[in-house]
Amino acid sequence: MTETYNNTLKFWNQVFEMSEEEKEQFKKELNPENDWKELAPAEKLREVLTEHLAGCETVLDYGCGEGWAGIALNKSGCKDVTCVDVVENAILLAKFLASAFCINAGFKAECVSTEWIGEEKENTYDGVFCSNVIDVLPEEIANGIIENLSRVAQKGAKVIISMNYYQEAVSDASKNTEVMNGNEVYVNGVLRLVSRTDEEWAEILGRFFDVEKIDHFAWPGETTEKRRIFILRNR
Repeated sequence: MTETYNNTLKFWNQVFEMSEEEKEQFKKELNPENDWKELAPAEKLREVLTEHLAGCETVLDYGCGEGWAGIALNKSGCKDVTCVDVVENAILLAKFLASAFCINAGFKAECVSTEWIGEEKENTYDGVFCSNVIDVLPEEIANGIIENLSRVAQKGAKVIISMNYYQEAVSDASKNTEVMNGNEVYVNGVLRLVSRTDEEWAEILGRFFDVEKIDHFAWPGETTEKRRIFILRNR
């Protein structure tokens, strides 16, 4: 499991790497007033996020990546957003983007250890967001994160968890894809998906949260809304 996790961490650290030249070009082309909306991977996901969490006082974005959700919440009126990720380059990018969009208060981005979520104080946040995290991690790690997200959220807090779409777990040597442990899909040796249906994820999440709705969205260029948004209420 350690090797799997370290390979995944290395992969995502490369994904979020941005050179100084790329940062300078980004700032030259930037419209700080409106371009923050374009950071979201999909407009519908951003709209669901802000609809349910922008009115919260204190929101945690766990596994924040480049921080698009925290930036969107800050711009939409949330007074206190904490963005955390175990990927160093993700947090460096989140801090750069927050500065580029002139965010000076109410936004914090921090690179944390894997143990952070288990050490954070309980009942801290009245809103939680987690996107493309728990379905790309080994089961034991994902289950621990889910339990701790419930623990750090206040009773009755709204929790939004989004995931990749379901696909059948099939090995394909021509695409360097290998299935292990029944439902873990590896591409070039990196865990990219733990394949579970909406119903299977709802059962897992339902151990800690009330599942209020399962919605779906698509990334630009995708013709079918298959990616999942679980709208939850903490017990």
